[in-house]
Amino acid sequence: MERLLKKALLIGMGAAALTKEKMETLLNDLTTSVDKIEEEDFLSQIIKKGEETREELEENIEKKLRKLIERANLASKDDILRLEKKIDQLIESISKQK
Repeated sequence: MERLLKKALLIGMGAAALTKEKMETLLNDLTTSVDKIEEEDFLSQIIKKGEETREELEENIEKKLRKLIERANLASKDDILRLEKKIDQLIESISKQK
């Protein structure tokens, strides 16, 4: 479990570094064309790129966490619900036999 938490932390740190790199690239690209773009368009592009980057990061983090959980053989919410239902059925079956 400790190993899983370490990996999750490393994923978060990697995502932060990735975000920084993407923002630096974005700012460098936009800086060269700032003179040609009106202020409102410039801000819209920054906001749009920021949202795109955030969505990409969220998707990547979610995929990585799912893989980590899968490798750790942890029970999913569906697995637990299925087991709870089976236990309830067994309890009911035993109660009827008494």
